Amino acid sequence: MPRETFHQELEALVGDLLELGEEVKSTLSRMVEGLERRDAEVCRGELGIDARFKLRGAEIDEECMILQARQAPVARDLRLLYTVQTVANHLVRAGTLGEHICRVVVDTAGEEKEEALESVLIQMAKAAKELMDRGLAVFKSRDIDGARDLRAMDDEVDLMYAEAMNLIANPPTGNRGSPEWRAKAALVVHYLERIADHGVSLGNRTVFLVTGERIENAMLQYRERGDSK
Repeated sequence: MPRETFHQELEALVGDLLELGEEVKSTLSRMVEGLERRDAEVCRGELGIDARFKLRGAEIDEECMILQARQAPVARDLRLLYTVQTVANHLVRAGTLGEHICRVVVDTAGEEKEEALESVLIQMAKAAKELMDRGLAVFKSRDIDGARDLRAMDDEVDLMYAEAMNLIANPPTGNRGSPEWRAKAALVVHYLERIADHGVSLGNRTVFLVTGERIENAMLQYRERGDSK
């Protein structure tokens, strides 16, 4: 009976983690909407939400430690607890970065913007959000193939990052946007790149959960099994 109760508590903990993931996804959706529509009011509602993310992350982390101390879990359950802790950390950080970008949208609402750079930021924001969405889905379904796909998606984000940084360093002639907006845009580029990285990390942690291996070793073994069938 104690082990049955333990696994029920584990399931509840994963449920809490997925709820946090949905909250982070909501903030990232508003981040994208605010950037795309230049809508400061949409983003204003997200200001300060990072405090909630950090509180929820701390609660999940504490529950993981309590379960470990009380139940002395076996290897697979211990991997799940470790994965829940690390996934929660990545979700909190991604949500916090999304809140930071919402703050930039609010702070620069009246600033002149340069269209080429703004367009890349919007594309990058959509790609980073999609990567986080897919990363959470990979964790939820334990999808190793999906974890591999996340890395290809991240390569596309990296290309956008390079394009955006080039536009910041070498702005086109004509309207370059206000200096304040350009400075904040450089931060947004960095934030979006980090959000995408956190999405990839959700896949990496899922591979570890399922296989007990680092993603590089696990993917090699997974492909070799497929080739031998």
